[in-house]
Amino acid sequence: MKKITLQVIADELKVSKALVSKALSNDPAVNEGTREKIWQTAEEMGYRIKPVRKKASDTQTGNIVVLMPRAYLDDIEYWGKVMQGVEAELTNHQFSMILSTIDISLFPKEGLPSSIYDRKADGAIVMGHLPDNYIEMLRSIDFPFVMLDANLLDPSIDHILANNFLGAYQATNYLFAQGHRKIGFVGDPDASWSFRERSRGFREAIRDFNEKNDEEIQATFIAGIGVSGTGMYITGEFADTLKTQTTSEQALTGLFCGNDVVALETLSLLSKWDIHCPDDVSIIGFDDLTLTELMNPKLTTIRVPKNDIGMRAVQMLMRRIEHPEVTPEHILMSTQLIERASITAPKQ
Repeated sequence: MKKITLQVIADELKVSKALVSKALSNDPAVNEGTREKIWQTAEEMGYRIKPVRKKASDTQTGNIVVLMPRAYLDDIEYWGKVMQGVEAELTNHQFSMILSTIDISLFPKEGLPSSIYDRKADGAIVMGHLPDNYIEMLRSIDFPFVMLDANLLDPSIDHILANNFLGAYQATNYLFAQGHRKIGFVGDPDASWSFRERSRGFREAIRDFNEKNDEEIQATFIAGIGVSGTGMYITGEFADTLKTQTTSEQALTGLFCGNDVVALETLSLLSKWDIHCPDDVSIIGFDDLTLTELMNPKLTTIRVPKNDIGMRAVQMLMRRIEHPEVTPEHILMSTQLIERASITAPKQ
């Protein structure tokens, strides 16, 4: 028996495969008569449709808006992978994604896209560090939304994040396991909620180690670098502090960087000063971006399940749209230690 595919249906009706796909996804852009004819033909030919056919709701647009600061386009690999997960899960629900980047210097009335005010979308996924007044505007107009890796902590709003605390705790203990006792956290803890949680995991790992062992961990924080809603920033003091902490008589032997981009900047500076990784200083990052495989040495890091986070955010939003009164969820997605070449035992 001939397998019935979208192309077979398209050939039967003498239309494009793309049109058949849109019709079977209940895309409102397809004329209702055409959509009905394609559905009928597909069913008569025995095409197996997943998910089960649903009538397009008169009150739903089939669109979801993804909102994020415009500066995140400079870090499109991380957010791009999150959006891949968003798009894949939206397809499963027969929804489409509208990406809207926000100039956070504008007030919400001007900064939010018209698709929200005109109700051309059914909900929104808020990515990252949008100002609090944007969140309040979404609430004030009763627009369904969830937050993804945001700074605002509000128990009344659905929110999904990586487990930054536990990932950092594991990363720090990995440095201990390799023999490092003089370590540093590179990054501003207050730059973002994720950095704050990572610095907390760093601190807690040190506290637990010191309580269980006779030897004390020497730890410090190297400030002046981080990520905010306006993107990556580096202050003038960062390089001086890093150099002092890695060249003094009590030089640090292990560095836990707030994310992989911070680790890249750190490696670049150390290389200029003829400080070698991992022979002189071991480094571990966070996020597991593609660039970690391209660094020299390849970077040990904590992998964030970016694609899965995007998919889970869509599931949360669909739940919120379908059940507006349901109890809000705060979900932490587990991270994973990825061992590469940037960490070794310290010199004796």
